[in-house]
Amino acid sequence: MNLVLLITSRYIRGSRVVGLLSMKSRLSFIVMTVGVSLLIVVLSIFNGFQKQVKESLWQGGPHITVENTFDTGAIYRYNEIIEILKNHPSLKGRISSIEGNITSHGLLQNSNNFIPIMIRAVPITSDEDLLENRLPNFPRLTHYNRDTITSLNTQRVVVIGKEMANLYHFGLGRKMTMAVPGGRFSVGRGVEVNVKDFQVVGYFKTGYYNYDSRFVFMSLPLAQEFFRLKDSVNQISVKVNALDDLREIKNIILNILNDSSMDINIRESHSFSVRTLAEEQENFLAALKLEKTIISIIVFLFIVLAALGMVATVYSLVRAKRKSIGTLKALGLPSRDILLIFTLNAMIVGFLAAISGGIMGIFFASNLESIVSGLSEMINLIGSTIYSAEWRNVELVPKDIYYFDHIPVDIDISFIFMVTTAATILSGIAGYFPARWAALLNPVDTIRND
Repeated sequence: MNLVLLITSRYIRGSRVVGLLSMKSRLSFIVMTVGVSLLIVVLSIFNGFQKQVKESLWQGGPHITVENTFDTGAIYRYNEIIEILKNHPSLKGRISSIEGNITSHGLLQNSNNFIPIMIRAVPITSDEDLLENRLPNFPRLTHYNRDTITSLNTQRVVVIGKEMANLYHFGLGRKMTMAVPGGRFSVGRGVEVNVKDFQVVGYFKTGYYNYDSRFVFMSLPLAQEFFRLKDSVNQISVKVNALDDLREIKNIILNILNDSSMDINIRESHSFSVRTLAEEQENFLAALKLEKTIISIIVFLFIVLAALGMVATVYSLVRAKRKSIGTLKALGLPSRDILLIFTLNAMIVGFLAAISGGIMGIFFASNLESIVSGLSEMINLIGSTIYSAEWRNVELVPKDIYYFDHIPVDIDISFIFMVTTAATILSGIAGYFPARWAALLNPVDTIRND
């Protein structure tokens, strides 16, 4: 085995000691290194993007929603239902918060237009919790009027998304008019509409554009008056501790609400449905997953291309070493050792390329923000020097389009280990076929012809 390793290292270095690798191995090494580092950087960005989008989704609304599909959809005696769910043994320690809220469509008047929006009302239990962003179903405040923000429970004031404020020019203190259904439908009169004016006292930002451009938040007592849902809500919102438990907790809640031991008056006036945030956003999350899969396949093909280059490298090495192979076999070296020498040659080059690519990938992914900023500054500097006043500054990653404060990167060490292992194995497989040809060479013909 020591002889095999000695010969393998000699073939890797080449006929002259010009570095760690021979000239024949360097091209495959460079292509494999670039492929591995590119795959790690791209997948780290996609992982970071998906992680930030999911965090925005989880923070923007309830994880599990309980609704009443019977009659008007109002949930009466909702505090009793909440207590039943809170105290159930199967849900102990698995729920972080549970509370009643009102979520409904509405119309926002902007000049002469009416814009469809979503209105969500949650309990404001404490002004301190509100200002410290500790309310479970209330989004994070980014800017607010200190004098009026604490009057959410007593005055007709609302908090809107930062993007909605930018889209429709709602500054702090500005009046906004909203309309919502205010009663039952009648054939002669249609649907009654309730219209009221509110004052904007704060902005929130979840990082998810659909929430920040469509949602208006207010206190629950104010919404109960606005929607004419006295002492009732139309949703019970649940937030869980572990998002992996969503499906299981949903089934537990559904079984509890349909249990025969539930108060007969509650069961007769309600027909409960339970859905999770993952079900609401199923198509969006599936699209993210598909996008990541497609990009992974495309970049992984780059590594496969490098592995194919390894076939040519080892084949070229075998042709160059035909005489040496014939001499070694004539001296008694078995064919399996010849096979092992050239297979190991490809695997070692692949392993070194995978390690180098992994280190480069981690470095570039970790410093991507500063690298992109540096490239942007360099391009703008060169552009402004050449084109002077006609130049407009370039931003390689426009934050207003991607809606992120920074480039999201999430480096997964387990994934990097998987990529480097796969690159090493692919290199070994690529080197096996020319190595097998080398092992089958006839030593007599090889020495005589070469």
